[in-house]
Amino acid sequence: MNKTAIAIAISLIGYTSVAQSMPKDHIWYSGAKLSWSRYHDTLYYGNNYENNDGPTLKSQLGAGAFLGYKTKHRYLDFELGYDWLGRMAYKGDDVNGAFKAQGVQLTTKLNYPINSKLGVYTRLGGMVWRADSTQSNLDYNRITNHDTGISPLAAVGIEYALNKHWSTRLDYQWVSDIGDINTVGTQPDNGSLTIGISYHFSNDEEKNPIITPASIPVVKNSTAIASVKPKHFNSRSDILFKFNNTTLSMKGKQTLEKVYNQFKTMDSKNVHIMIVGFSDRIGSKIYNQKLSKKRSQSVVNYLISKGVPYKNISSSSQGKINPVTGHICDNIKSRNVLIKCLAPDRRVEINMQGVKNVVT
Repeated sequence: MNKTAIAIAISLIGYTSVAQSMPKDHIWYSGAKLSWSRYHDTLYYGNNYENNDGPTLKSQLGAGAFLGYKTKHRYLDFELGYDWLGRMAYKGDDVNGAFKAQGVQLTTKLNYPINSKLGVYTRLGGMVWRADSTQSNLDYNRITNHDTGISPLAAVGIEYALNKHWSTRLDYQWVSDIGDINTVGTQPDNGSLTIGISYHFSNDEEKNPIITPASIPVVKNSTAIASVKPKHFNSRSDILFKFNNTTLSMKGKQTLEKVYNQFKTMDSKNVHIMIVGFSDRIGSKIYNQKLSKKRSQSVVNYLISKGVPYKNISSSSQGKINPVTGHICDNIKSRNVLIKCLAPDRRVEINMQGVKNVVT
């Protein structure tokens, strides 16, 4: 119990410190969930409770709600939630009753994005629970007790962003040692498979329009926001990728580092990056469309992994349309020479538009 209390205290301290710091990039979110909840290790062996002589309904419908805080570090969130773990009824001719539990949980949520919309996560923390137990048996007639306590909690899950505000998640949660044998007669564990949906509240600053230089008074030795000319990066795919491949090369990652460094100089609240993938004319239209789409998505995933928020970036694929080589390669018969000639068509265009902070 001491280790559990220490773990909860650390989570609480972390949550408080982050909430007080209130970074500019913070986003609050809230959600609701339904779960298939199942109790484990449900035998009674204390406080005059007895095991039943009939079936035990260990699986129940659970529900809950949660409030989350997304920090400026995209890998780290904090969540506070309520869980109804369900009422486990057990039947019998001589012994019957029910056990139910509910609790408030505080967890640290560690995220790992797979792409701009999909990510996996784990939640670690604890639950302050209340357990109620009722039983009728031949020796003691009707017994009713309740207990409260703290137990460790762990969960793993997958989350998908439907759009800027809405996301859905699927996770499996485990809470151990709910109850006390000396009060409610048993101490089961609980595992729950949960589906949930959450709404992410926009930071008020995101609602502000892009500020132009004309709207900003010039003050010496102060920081202001200035609009910047849109940045355009055009990288040949044979630099970013090997031929007919969608995995970024080392040289390609170095090229994208320059894009990310440019992004860091700008106000991230008002920056949008558009990635457009192109292919050459070799191969079918469908194949080239898929290839250019995977390549543009690889660029998106890399920039997100560096720290570009997924809401600031989008992608599209054009396949083999809009070639820049025109007709200069039309009369080439050799495939190897043609592949080399068409290299400029195999490209990824990156357009960045927004504002940046300047010192005046």
